[in-house]
Amino acid sequence: MSIKFRDQLKGKRLTLKRTKPTLEMAKYIFKTVDENREHLDPWFPWPKLTLKIEDSLKYLFDKEEKTEKGNKIEYGLFINEEYIGNIALFDINEKNKSGELGYWISSTHTRKGYITEAVKIIEKEAFEILNLNRIKIKCDERNKASSGVAKKCGYSYEGKLREDDFSEYFNDFRNTLIFSKLKSEYNNN
Repeated sequence: MSIKFRDQLKGKRLTLKRTKPTLEMAKYIFKTVDENREHLDPWFPWPKLTLKIEDSLKYLFDKEEKTEKGNKIEYGLFINEEYIGNIALFDINEKNKSGELGYWISSTHTRKGYITEAVKIIEKEAFEILNLNRIKIKCDERNKASSGVAKKCGYSYEGKLREDDFSEYFNDFRNTLIFSKLKSEYNNN
């Protein structure tokens, strides 16, 4: 693929740094995941697989293969030098000019607009630099914070996949909400 990702993106309060497979980045990720298990467990399967720094490092190396192929780019969210979470643009399809956004943030930094800012930084990169036409966001229907971000960022609600995924945390099937934004709807404000 011809997609070239930048190592760093800047916002008003945040710096997004590409999550390269280094021990330093693995330590940031592991520490934050470890401190936020209760906060992350309802929405993601991977905290229970992240039991030591080496698990985070292995993830970074595995993810890097997709980055090199142009299928995924992931950034750590930093306020100054403090790591507070991640945002990724993945399942990038160059032919269809589309991708999906996923994000998470530490519990101490929720409800402060950081994820909203990060989404806007990534969509600027996706629409203006990577020339994507469509970005989607999917989340568990119960994850009001995540669906709130999609709505606040102007993503259109497309629908609900009913009982499409089993949640081990809730021990039931979840409904997945789908939101999207098209390049024609993007407004760089």
